Amino acid sequence: MSDLERMSQGSCAAALRRYGFVAKKRGLLTKSLDVKGVTGWLGLNAATWDLPASVAINPVVGVRHIRLEKALVELAGWPAPVACPTKPLGYLMPQGTFTQWDFVRGADLETVAEELAAAVAEYGMPFVDQWSDWKTLSSGLANQENSLLLREQRSVVLPVVAMLDGDEAAARAMVSEELIRVGDAPDFYSQSYREFARRLFP
Repeated sequence: MSDLERMSQGSCAAALRRYGFVAKKRGLLTKSLDVKGVTGWLGLNAATWDLPASVAINPVVGVRHIRLEKALVELAGWPAPVACPTKPLGYLMPQGTFTQWDFVRGADLETVAEELAAAVAEYGMPFVDQWSDWKTLSSGLANQENSLLLREQRSVVLPVVAMLDGDEAAARAMVSEELIRVGDAPDFYSQSYREFARRLFP
Protein backbone atom coordinates (compact mmCIF):
# COMPACT_ATOMS: atom_id res chain seq x y z
CA MET A 1 0.00 0.00 0.00
CA SER A 2 1.37 3.41 -0.98
CA ASP A 3 1.97 6.20 1.52
CA LEU A 4 -0.73 8.32 -0.13
CA GLU A 5 -3.29 5.55 0.20
CA ARG A 6 -2.37 5.04 3.87
CA MET A 7 -2.65 8.76 4.57
CA SER A 8 -5.95 9.05 2.70
CA GLN A 9 -7.49 6.08 4.51
CA GLY A 10 -6.16 7.39 7.82
CA SER A 11 -7.65 10.83 7.22
CA CYS A 12 -11.01 9.25 6.40
CA ALA A 13 -10.94 7.07 9.53
CA ALA A 14 -10.16 10.11 11.69
CA ALA A 15 -12.98 12.15 10.15
CA LEU A 16 -15.47 9.30 10.43
CA ARG A 17 -14.70 8.77 14.14
CA ARG A 18 -16.63 11.97 14.79
CA TYR A 19 -19.72 10.22 13.48
CA GLY A 20 -19.21 7.08 15.55
CA PHE A 21 -17.38 4.90 13.04
CA VAL A 22 -14.53 2.72 14.27
CA ALA A 23 -11.85 1.38 11.93
CA LYS A 24 -11.59 -2.43 12.13
CA LYS A 25 -8.89 -2.54 9.51
CA ARG A 26 -7.73 -0.18 6.82
CA GLY A 27 -10.67 0.62 4.57
CA LEU A 28 -13.30 -1.11 6.74
CA LEU A 29 -15.23 0.62 9.52
CA THR A 30 -18.25 -0.21 11.65
CA LYS A 31 -20.65 1.84 13.74
CA SER A 32 -22.65 0.77 16.78
CA LEU A 33 -26.41 1.18 16.43
CA ASP A 34 -29.28 1.24 18.88
CA VAL A 35 -30.58 -2.04 17.44
CA LYS A 36 -29.29 -5.14 19.23
CA GLY A 37 -27.22 -7.43 17.05
CA VAL A 38 -26.91 -4.92 14.22
CA THR A 39 -24.04 -2.63 13.27
CA GLY A 40 -23.44 -0.12 10.53
CA TRP A 41 -20.74 -1.02 8.02
CA LEU A 42 -18.62 1.15 5.75
CA GLY A 43 -16.14 0.08 3.10
CA LEU A 44 -13.72 2.61 1.64
CA ASN A 45 -12.82 1.20 -1.76
CA ALA A 46 -9.63 2.79 -3.08
CA ALA A 47 -8.80 3.18 -6.76
CA THR A 48 -5.04 3.49 -7.17
CA TRP A 49 -4.62 3.69 -10.95
CA ASP A 50 -3.47 7.32 -10.74
CA LEU A 51 -0.72 6.74 -8.19
CA PRO A 52 1.56 8.31 -7.17
CA ALA A 53 -0.41 11.48 -7.97
CA SER A 54 -3.77 10.64 -6.38
CA VAL A 55 -6.04 8.05 -4.81
CA ALA A 56 -9.80 7.93 -5.35
CA ILE A 57 -12.05 6.54 -2.62
CA ASN A 58 -15.56 5.22 -3.27
CA PRO A 59 -17.47 4.65 0.01
CA VAL A 60 -19.96 1.78 0.23
CA VAL A 61 -22.39 1.72 3.15
CA GLY A 62 -24.12 -1.33 4.56
CA VAL A 63 -25.67 -3.08 7.53
CA ARG A 64 -24.44 -6.10 9.46
CA HIS A 65 -27.16 -8.27 10.98
CA ILE A 66 -25.00 -10.50 13.15
CA ARG A 67 -27.29 -13.55 13.10
CA LEU A 68 -27.53 -13.36 9.31
CA GLU A 69 -23.77 -12.91 9.07
CA LYS A 70 -23.17 -15.92 11.29
CA ALA A 71 -25.47 -18.11 9.19
CA LEU A 72 -23.93 -17.00 5.88
CA VAL A 73 -20.42 -17.64 7.19
CA GLU A 74 -21.32 -21.12 8.47
CA LEU A 75 -23.60 -22.23 5.65
CA ALA A 76 -22.21 -20.50 2.57
CA GLY A 77 -18.61 -19.96 3.61
CA TRP A 78 -18.80 -16.20 3.15
CA PRO A 79 -15.94 -14.35 4.84
CA ALA A 80 -16.83 -12.21 7.84
CA PRO A 81 -17.78 -9.48 8.25
CA VAL A 82 -20.86 -9.78 6.03
CA ALA A 83 -22.79 -6.61 5.33
CA CYS A 84 -26.22 -7.11 3.78
CA PRO A 85 -27.47 -5.04 2.11
CA THR A 86 -24.84 -2.61 0.84
CA LYS A 87 -24.92 0.30 -1.58
CA PRO A 88 -22.31 2.69 -3.00
CA LEU A 89 -22.75 6.05 -1.32
CA GLY A 90 -23.04 8.00 -4.56
CA TYR A 91 -26.28 6.23 -5.46
CA LEU A 92 -27.82 7.44 -2.20
CA MET A 93 -26.87 11.05 -2.87
CA PRO A 94 -28.99 13.53 -4.89
CA GLN A 95 -27.04 12.86 -8.11
CA GLY A 96 -27.75 9.12 -7.83
CA THR A 97 -24.57 8.03 -9.59
CA PHE A 98 -21.14 6.58 -8.90
CA THR A 99 -19.19 9.06 -6.77
CA GLN A 100 -15.66 9.07 -5.47
CA TRP A 101 -13.50 11.47 -3.52
CA ASP A 102 -10.06 12.32 -4.93
CA PHE A 103 -7.12 12.53 -2.55
CA VAL A 104 -4.36 14.35 -4.38
CA ARG A 105 -0.76 14.29 -3.24
CA GLY A 106 0.20 17.64 -1.72
CA ALA A 107 -3.41 18.75 -1.26
CA ASP A 108 -5.40 19.04 1.97
CA LEU A 109 -6.36 15.41 2.59
CA GLU A 110 -8.18 16.20 5.84
CA THR A 111 -10.62 18.54 4.11
CA VAL A 112 -11.51 15.94 1.49
CA ALA A 113 -11.91 13.33 4.23
CA GLU A 114 -14.23 15.63 6.17
CA GLU A 115 -16.39 16.08 3.07
CA LEU A 116 -16.55 12.31 2.58
CA ALA A 117 -17.45 11.71 6.23
CA ALA A 118 -20.18 14.37 6.15
CA ALA A 119 -21.69 12.73 3.06
CA VAL A 120 -21.66 9.34 4.80
CA ALA A 121 -23.49 10.83 7.77
CA GLU A 122 -26.04 12.74 5.68
CA TYR A 123 -26.80 10.23 2.94
CA GLY A 124 -25.42 6.90 4.09
CA MET A 125 -26.77 6.68 7.61
CA PRO A 126 -30.46 6.91 6.61
CA PHE A 127 -29.86 3.80 4.47
CA VAL A 128 -28.20 2.06 7.41
CA ASP A 129 -31.00 3.03 9.78
CA GLN A 130 -33.67 1.86 7.33
CA TRP A 131 -32.17 -1.57 6.75
CA SER A 132 -31.20 -2.12 10.37
CA ASP A 133 -34.82 -3.15 10.98
CA TRP A 134 -35.17 -6.91 10.50
CA LYS A 135 -38.73 -6.74 9.15
CA THR A 136 -37.62 -4.21 6.55
CA LEU A 137 -34.72 -6.45 5.61
CA SER A 138 -36.83 -9.59 5.41
CA SER A 139 -39.54 -8.10 3.23
CA GLY A 140 -37.37 -5.66 1.29
CA LEU A 141 -34.75 -8.11 0.08
CA ALA A 142 -37.45 -10.38 -1.31
CA ASN A 143 -38.78 -7.55 -3.47
CA GLN A 144 -37.77 -8.40 -7.02
CA GLU A 145 -37.68 -4.71 -7.92
CA ASN A 146 -34.77 -3.83 -5.66
CA SER A 147 -31.23 -4.18 -6.93
CA LEU A 148 -29.47 -4.57 -3.60
CA LEU A 149 -28.48 -8.19 -4.25
CA LEU A 150 -27.07 -9.89 -7.29
CA ARG A 151 -28.99 -12.93 -8.51
CA GLU A 152 -26.53 -15.41 -7.05
CA GLN A 153 -26.52 -13.53 -3.75
CA ARG A 154 -30.33 -13.62 -3.61
CA SER A 155 -30.31 -17.40 -4.06
CA VAL A 156 -28.26 -17.73 -0.88
CA VAL A 157 -29.41 -14.84 1.27
CA LEU A 158 -33.17 -15.17 0.84
CA PRO A 159 -33.43 -18.83 1.94
CA VAL A 160 -31.28 -18.05 4.98
CA VAL A 161 -33.48 -15.08 5.86
CA ALA A 162 -36.56 -17.29 5.46
CA MET A 163 -35.08 -19.89 7.79
CA LEU A 164 -34.28 -17.22 10.36
CA ASP A 165 -37.89 -16.09 10.06
CA GLY A 166 -39.04 -19.68 10.73
CA ASP A 167 -40.37 -20.24 7.21
CA GLU A 168 -38.64 -23.49 6.26
CA ALA A 169 -41.13 -24.24 3.48
CA ALA A 170 -40.28 -21.01 1.66
CA ALA A 171 -36.57 -21.62 2.14
CA ARG A 172 -36.82 -25.14 0.74
CA ALA A 173 -38.80 -23.93 -2.26
CA MET A 174 -36.20 -21.29 -3.12
CA VAL A 175 -33.29 -23.69 -2.72
CA SER A 176 -35.01 -26.39 -4.79
CA GLU A 177 -35.64 -23.92 -7.60
CA GLU A 178 -31.99 -22.86 -7.68
CA LEU A 179 -30.74 -26.46 -7.50
CA ILE A 180 -32.82 -27.29 -10.56
CA ARG A 181 -31.37 -24.27 -12.34
CA VAL A 182 -27.73 -25.12 -11.63
CA GLY A 183 -28.18 -28.86 -12.11
CA ASP A 184 -24.88 -30.72 -12.27
CA ALA A 185 -22.91 -27.76 -13.64
CA PRO A 186 -19.22 -27.95 -12.67
CA ASP A 187 -18.59 -24.21 -12.23
CA PHE A 188 -17.58 -22.82 -8.86
CA TYR A 189 -20.92 -21.20 -8.05
CA SER A 190 -22.93 -24.34 -8.85
CA GLN A 191 -20.67 -26.53 -6.75
CA SER A 192 -20.76 -24.01 -3.91
CA TYR A 193 -24.54 -23.80 -4.07
CA ARG A 194 -24.99 -27.55 -3.87
CA GLU A 195 -22.76 -27.57 -0.79
CA PHE A 196 -24.73 -24.67 0.69
CA ALA A 197 -27.97 -26.59 0.17
CA ARG A 198 -26.52 -29.67 1.88
CA ARG A 199 -25.50 -27.57 4.88
CA LEU A 200 -28.81 -25.75 5.08
CA PHE A 201 -30.85 -28.95 4.86
CA PRO A 202 -28.57 -31.77 6.07
